[in-house]
Amino acid sequence: MLGIFFHDFLSLSFYGGDHSFSILLVFLILGIDSFSALPFARLRLQNRPIQFGIIKLVNIGANIFFNLLFLLVVPYLIKNQFISKGFSDFYSGFDGVFFVFLSNALSSLITLFFLLPQLFHLRSFVDFKVIKPVLIYSLPVLFVGITGMLTQNIDKILLPVLLTDDGFSQLAVYGANFKIGILMSLFTQSFRFAFEPFFFKNKGEGKQVYATVMNYFIFFGLVIFLGVTLFIDVINIVLTSEYIQGNSIIPIVLISLLFYGIYFNLSLWYKLTDRTWVGAIFGAVGAVLTIGLNILLVPSMGILGSAVSLLCGYFLMMVLSGYFGRKYYPIPYQVNLYLVYFSMAGLVFWIDSAVIIHNNFFSYLFKAVIFALFIGSFFVIRRYDKSKIN
Repeated sequence: MLGIFFHDFLSLSFYGGDHSFSILLVFLILGIDSFSALPFARLRLQNRPIQFGIIKLVNIGANIFFNLLFLLVVPYLIKNQFISKGFSDFYSGFDGVFFVFLSNALSSLITLFFLLPQLFHLRSFVDFKVIKPVLIYSLPVLFVGITGMLTQNIDKILLPVLLTDDGFSQLAVYGANFKIGILMSLFTQSFRFAFEPFFFKNKGEGKQVYATVMNYFIFFGLVIFLGVTLFIDVINIVLTSEYIQGNSIIPIVLISLLFYGIYFNLSLWYKLTDRTWVGAIFGAVGAVLTIGLNILLVPSMGILGSAVSLLCGYFLMMVLSGYFGRKYYPIPYQVNLYLVYFSMAGLVFWIDSAVIIHNNFFSYLFKAVIFALFIGSFFVIRRYDKSKIN
């Protein structure tokens, strides 16, 4: 409802009166996704991961489909005069930003449709005895979510403002390359959905389980990082040369999202000890740092400054949570081992950058070999891990 009344004001305040309908769609998306959160939570509570995952994949597939339809198929049909002039004129009245948000809104509506059976089974009642402790616990968690989204998305808002000359074109380049990090985002998000019910359910089974989960999480996150960066040429097939110029942000974005996933893994200590307000502080600190660095770095570094700001924000949140977690809920995380994993991944990434092979077959063969060596090293380390042997 707020979007109906304030989208014009926000458009005038930030974009000189442009993108009014796009801002309205943002509010619509937020409203639908918020409404969908409760039935999704019910699916998690009922341990129905298959249905949960299918609906999430439908959301992603619909989003991709509508983006391709509005940004590629419709322009092609208009160019070849397969569409009436009236519709062509109507389509030309909106820019690409609008159609990206429209695609997102339509995919959210489709998701809500698939969640209708869950909504029909929800009973509306209020237990006032439960409200107070629930609010005390959950409101800081809500704030954590808000600051996390702010940290991850503030760059998209600030880029057009800070880069006044070609802000929206740079935003398009940044957004296209940021989307390549969707694999890491999907990995961390899937982990969050699965891990949160797990650690509440297994609270009394020992802290070593959480340390083991972190071990595998970091390894698989680095596998995704290397898989994307080593074979980025394959992904670039769908991008134009203008967008490929923004590839430099991809490794930074991938590591940033991995840090955020590690932060979430570490955050279990303040959730299990009912100190969720600490998470709200961490989130606020990360958001403030990210916003400040965007303002400082973007005018001189462009989109690379936004990526670095995101990396620093999530890194600080991760370090703070790890430091205080050791004090209030110590878990035997193998920090030195994690540093070894990151060092090995960094070495593989550097070798790939340093070794130039012009023949495509031998180039991809070389990439596949060093990628396989990294994966194999994990199992070698696990086999001879002293703590595991002991």
